[in-house]
Amino acid sequence: MRLGFHFNFALVGNTINYNLLIIKMSHIDSFKHELVGMLGYLPVYHPLEEIIGDYKCGPNKLLLGGGSGEHPALVIENLTSAVAYFLDEEILTNPDLKDWEKIIAPFIDIPLADLITFHDWSIDRYHSFFEMTKSVVLPNPRKEEDTELWIILGIGEFIFFSMPQLAKDILNNLENPYKHFHHMSYNNIMIVPPNIPVYANGGNLFFNKKKAQ
Repeated sequence: MRLGFHFNFALVGNTINYNLLIIKMSHIDSFKHELVGMLGYLPVYHPLEEIIGDYKCGPNKLLLGGGSGEHPALVIENLTSAVAYFLDEEILTNPDLKDWEKIIAPFIDIPLADLITFHDWSIDRYHSFFEMTKSVVLPNPRKEEDTELWIILGIGEFIFFSMPQLAKDILNNLENPYKHFHHMSYNNIMIVPPNIPVYANGGNLFFNKKKAQ
């Protein structure tokens, strides 16, 4: 956990009154980042610079939880492979996508264990997250899938539709890919609506007023 300090002072007569406000900060607050949305109770962040310290992460990855001071971090290490895992599942049920197999082939052979890194997660934290993945309040709760696969399929679908610039090695080779899809299957990331305050120092990824200016 990191602490931020903010001093307030006021002149009362000939006396200056000081107030020290201590603000708790998470590890990610030391680095530029933006809020993508929420996965259950976990914020999903997109780093805008390289993060080194409690964990390593960068602009080509996503992060669940901000690290010490907030919630232990979970890093999605390879977003292109997450998209490949998602499309691999879709190809099984949609023969029109069969030609995509050769496009995703270079990215699908990365083991699932290498796509997710849990940083400082205790057994209790993991159990809480495990239970949350099955919650009926999620649009696509986990069923028979392993927790790690459920995460990757959901992230892969989200990147495919909403942040394709982070998986260009696949998306740039697909012509008009979205015409083949009519339903959401795995995604559980909910976007924070515009004008609602967020703590991320880079703002809300999808409703960033600074970017719009």
